[in-house]
Amino acid sequence: MRRPADLFVAVLALAAIGVLVGIAHELPIGTSELTDNVASWITHHVPRGLGYLFVSVVGLGCLALAVVAAVVLLRSDVREARNALVAFGVAVAIAAVCVVEWKGRRGAIAAAMLHGHNATILVVSVGFTAFLTGTDLARRPRWTRWCVLAVGLLPLSELSLNDLTVFALFAMPLGGWAVGLLVRWLLAVASVRPDPAVLQRWLRQSGVPMATLADAGAHGGLDGTLEDGTGVLVLLANRDTRGSGALRRLWRALRLRGVQGGSGVFSSRTQLQQQALASYTAASVGVLAPRVLLLAELPPETLVLALGRPPGAPPDERVSEQQLVGLFAALRCLHTAGIAHRDLRRENLVVGAAGSGFASMERALNGAGDLARRLDVAQGLTTSAGLVGAAEAVEAFRKGYRPDDEQEVAAILQPIALAPWGWSAMRNAQSCLTEVRREFVGPEDTTAPLRLERFRWRTVVSTVGLTVAGFVLVGQLSKVNLLGAFETMRPGWFVVAVVGSALTYLGAALNLAAFVPKRLSMVRGYWVQLSSAFVGVAMPPTVGHVAVNSRYLYRQGVEEGAIAAAVAVSQIVNVATTVPLLLIIGVLTGSGVSRFKLVPGPDLLIGLGSIVVVVGLLVAIPPSRALLGARIWPRVRTAIPRLLEAISQPVRLAVGAGGNLLLTSGYVLALYSALAAVGAHPPLLATAAVYLAGNTVGSIAPTPGGLGAVEAVLSAGLTAIGIPAHEAVPAVLLFRVATFWLPIPAGWVSFEFLQRSGTL
Repeated sequence: MRRPADLFVAVLALAAIGVLVGIAHELPIGTSELTDNVASWITHHVPRGLGYLFVSVVGLGCLALAVVAAVVLLRSDVREARNALVAFGVAVAIAAVCVVEWKGRRGAIAAAMLHGHNATILVVSVGFTAFLTGTDLARRPRWTRWCVLAVGLLPLSELSLNDLTVFALFAMPLGGWAVGLLVRWLLAVASVRPDPAVLQRWLRQSGVPMATLADAGAHGGLDGTLEDGTGVLVLLANRDTRGSGALRRLWRALRLRGVQGGSGVFSSRTQLQQQALASYTAASVGVLAPRVLLLAELPPETLVLALGRPPGAPPDERVSEQQLVGLFAALRCLHTAGIAHRDLRRENLVVGAAGSGFASMERALNGAGDLARRLDVAQGLTTSAGLVGAAEAVEAFRKGYRPDDEQEVAAILQPIALAPWGWSAMRNAQSCLTEVRREFVGPEDTTAPLRLERFRWRTVVSTVGLTVAGFVLVGQLSKVNLLGAFETMRPGWFVVAVVGSALTYLGAALNLAAFVPKRLSMVRGYWVQLSSAFVGVAMPPTVGHVAVNSRYLYRQGVEEGAIAAAVAVSQIVNVATTVPLLLIIGVLTGSGVSRFKLVPGPDLLIGLGSIVVVVGLLVAIPPSRALLGARIWPRVRTAIPRLLEAISQPVRLAVGAGGNLLLTSGYVLALYSALAAVGAHPPLLATAAVYLAGNTVGSIAPTPGGLGAVEAVLSAGLTAIGIPAHEAVPAVLLFRVATFWLPIPAGWVSFEFLQRSGTL
């Protein structure tokens, strides 16, 4: 058979060799100094005669070990003898090719591995290690110590005479080990699994009256029956099963698709012991589960676990409410005993006349934490809802499991809880999870949304007048001829700036629609985002944007909890993409991580500190803390499940992030085009950094549309990157005209049309 552990360890050994070769190639000066220092130390501190004696003794011992091993294998196991000889030949050939290649290039790898010495010792040593690995004698107790000593002392003896380098000291045994393991895996080795007839006799002698026993064909298990007809599953753990499924479990762990704590990733014995312990514990608390009949070792090295199958069959659509309640009650008992099942698919459950329980405890985790138990709840609800529907499943869960906090249960109902089942199962269960979550959250609040109040045109005229006056004043103070700059403006670039401004509303529509659990029209969403430019004149930009989006989603029939979650997640994604983008652009523009300063001023620090102190006092005082808990916390807890639902799909996150990047790109294009329109030639990345800084300030500014704050930050930022003031100030004004003032009348038309059509 081909042992999984051989392939797994061979891959690790090859990876280690790759690391050594990579270090030697990428760090030639350091490796050369290390090699020279070690060689110098050995030359001055190890007597030459003692080194020759050490090499002679070790060499003769290794030769004797190889001869005796070959004779023993030719007499007892021809297959292992063949594997050993093939491994020796392949290892010598590969080592010789590597030596020729290294010497031909005369690079850092040759200096680190050979250091100008005769490479014959290296080639022979690699072949000897591969030979011993191919024999598989190390698994025999009498041979283990001699094989380990030979493989360890041979390179050390050659190092004592300075015939090997410190890099070759590690690369040589790793290379031989990897080749020997790969040859064993490719050519297969003799199985140590006991014969079914021998195993059946041993089980009967051990007190398990087996009537039949046959190969089950999966994971080294066997199916059988007792004399009374009870079904039995016999699981084996030995050298053949070691590492079985290790690559699959490692891949799942790297993809964060399963909790691996408590179960051995590599040792099959540990897995059987964990399964036996979980079955013992389940039986002790009265849960219907596989019954441990025997856990013992069959000489010389096979661990045997015999499990009696629980009576019954997997549940189907005809499962009764009592049986379903019994399943959740059994799950509650299991969790109370500190065990998480971790794989509550239908085939792993059992219902029948004896009660409800679990047909398998293969993935059970002993000493499980709260997260693992709640993931069990999500899997159990998904399986039961797929059989009888969401309402019946939730009702049975409430009766059988008796949850302490249903909001916490609703929050964990995410597709990631079904990761051990695979991606297809996660996709198929999405709608089922949504229905179950709605059963927990309950009916939505149907109160009317906030009304969008109109404002007088006098406000608009006053705001426009103040802004124009401010720019004229800025132009006078900075000696900038604004009118002259506008006369020489390039209209084509200004049109490009308007196009960039138009793209921002498409990005905003994509960002919002990505997190709404309902298909929305992108055309209608575009006009909704444009209308927010009109509404935002009377309030800070973020507030107006949120108000319009909330009103729009309410009119589209989206539930209030989903509205809050969609708007919140869209804003969170906005921040989560803008801040890293600002940092990355700052580094790319030459600011560097060490010089990229984001240190706030003292006034801002004082303000933030004051806010923290006030919030701390409100939380510390019992009356105010109780008021906050009664007014705010219930709404937050209700929104958490829907917030998690909105971000539980990677595709939606990608679309939302893409929409936000499109929005940012549109604004950067508008600012760059405005600068080009007045004759400036700014660097693109530096322009993007200036816009992101201005956008951050404008989002928190209390003025309508961020007026004043945005202009000041953009003008100062453009001047800081080398744009003269006579170009920066008019360019900022053009940018604001294209992105703020021109969208207002277009937004007003859109707002009127959407209100008359019932969209807003």
